[in-house]
Amino acid sequence: MGARSIEYLCELIAVPSVNPRLAGTADPGGGEQLLTDYLAGFCRRRGWQYALQEVHPGRANLLARIPGGRGDALLWDVHQDTVSGQGMSTEPFTARRSGGRLYGRGACDVKGAMAAMLAALERAASTPAGERPTILLACTVNEECGFTGARALASLWQTSDAPAAEPAPMAVDERGGLTRSVLRQTRPAAALIAEPTELNVVVAHRGVVRWQCIVEGRAAHSSRPEDGVNALYAMADVVQLIKSYHERQLARRPADALCGPPTACVTTIAGGTGPNTVPDRAVIDVDRRLTPQEWPEDAYRDLVAYVAEHTPPGAARVRHDRPWMESRGLAPDENGPWASQIAAVARSVGAQPQIIGVPYGTNAASIAAAGIPAIVFGPGSIAQAHTADEWIAVEQLELAEEAYYQIACGAVRL
Repeated sequence: MGARSIEYLCELIAVPSVNPRLAGTADPGGGEQLLTDYLAGFCRRRGWQYALQEVHPGRANLLARIPGGRGDALLWDVHQDTVSGQGMSTEPFTARRSGGRLYGRGACDVKGAMAAMLAALERAASTPAGERPTILLACTVNEECGFTGARALASLWQTSDAPAAEPAPMAVDERGGLTRSVLRQTRPAAALIAEPTELNVVVAHRGVVRWQCIVEGRAAHSSRPEDGVNALYAMADVVQLIKSYHERQLARRPADALCGPPTACVTTIAGGTGPNTVPDRAVIDVDRRLTPQEWPEDAYRDLVAYVAEHTPPGAARVRHDRPWMESRGLAPDENGPWASQIAAVARSVGAQPQIIGVPYGTNAASIAAAGIPAIVFGPGSIAQAHTADEWIAVEQLELAEEAYYQIACGAVRL
């Protein structure tokens, strides 16, 4: 148990799949394309039917179908993209094993789970179909910056009475033998979303809305600052207002019992053109985390209105772009029975799972929006995700492979 997962994880780490929005100058280009190609080859060599669903130009979800004999289907979702490998203390795209850990970019978030899923499905596919459910493996793009891969996936099964996940299904490349028609007919009874949860079962998480705020001033020579309008000074007021909004407004609102309180945070700032020029422009990224009860648009409008109401008068112009990322949270409304069964499987292989909520966001909310009960479950700890020495414990990888294998072989039934 686990040898295949380790082997496949080493291979996956060696295939860079940095999200283009997060890529640094030292990162290979191409987004997820190289990994999509690797996964397509993996499926072809094993005779698995697959399809490619283009989400953005040159960026496609890979969907593979491993048929079972039971009649129902389960969706396994795992995202392809990682954050930048730039600045890591270890070689980002060469796996290194040391002291019971595997190091490399994506080892924890989330190629460890991907490797365990691939290994588990390979084992399960070699057993009689019998009581196995059909597994639809979805390796989705752009989780780190928008969840658009998951939304495109969910659009395949959108029902008229469910909130819209995406306007229309994206184009599907059927050359791998899996057709859009079969995909649409393979509506999952439930979904398992891979993220580093330490093999706990996540039934609820927060949502997110992100956007840029821009302050426009007027440039001048720095020896005559009175001739200009300093955009950084005006932006400093905006930053303080967002801090105040977090501390005074959101702190008074009820926290979710599983996911915690709503938050607001400034995450990047940029401005100025040179050391001898009064800056005429400044830009910040705003990150607003939502409880499962909140809506992204409402949260965006509320914070923008607060900043507008409290910004001191001046010549600088403050404007807010439309959000570039928004997702509701995951609420534990319909995933309870599914979560309990996954927890039982995890216990049976030696893990000690709890049913929990988490403060971050995942693809699960997009899948749940299509009316499919979704939970989040995978090896590794979120504490190691995105870090300079990202790693995953080999023991977690081994336990995850066995849990996924049991699920693929029919250990759960809805």
